[in-house]
Amino acid sequence: MIYRASVVALAIYSCVSIWSAMPRMPERFPTQFGWGGEPTGWGGPNTLWVLLAVQVFCSALMLAIPAISRRAPQLVNLGFHRLSDYSPEVRERIMPLLNDMSGLMAVLFGLLFTFIIRETIRGALVPGTHPTLWPVGAFVVAMFGLVLYYVRRFDREAKSNSFSGSRQ
Repeated sequence: MIYRASVVALAIYSCVSIWSAMPRMPERFPTQFGWGGEPTGWGGPNTLWVLLAVQVFCSALMLAIPAISRRAPQLVNLGFHRLSDYSPEVRERIMPLLNDMSGLMAVLFGLLFTFIIRETIRGALVPGTHPTLWPVGAFVVAMFGLVLYYVRRFDREAKSNSFSGSRQ
């Protein structure tokens, strides 16, 4: 529940940021930047609404992973295994972990797009400013670490169940 509330709060923040900046936005402003911070692509105010739509879509997709996994476990990969490879008992034990992982991923996507929208608005309203890229790198590292952490937890959960079943 906290993940959904966080994602909704981030989307509302992005929406309010866009809405409040819209009257001051120029018709054309940089939307893509090279590694040196120089503009490589241009867009208009509608670009911000597209970014918000992508933010909502990506976050909703991440939050939908548990529902998808319950209906079609063969579609969900957990490291080197599909969810359907596990017994129903193990799946039930893995589901809370999957809920947490997908919720955290949704929040990370929400944070990333909130940052991108904020930096795009700042770049459009304050000419000559260059976006900071460290949050994008932090997103990549955090997402990689999150997936690695949960894949290890999924494997441990599956192994602990098989070992406890063999002791009986």
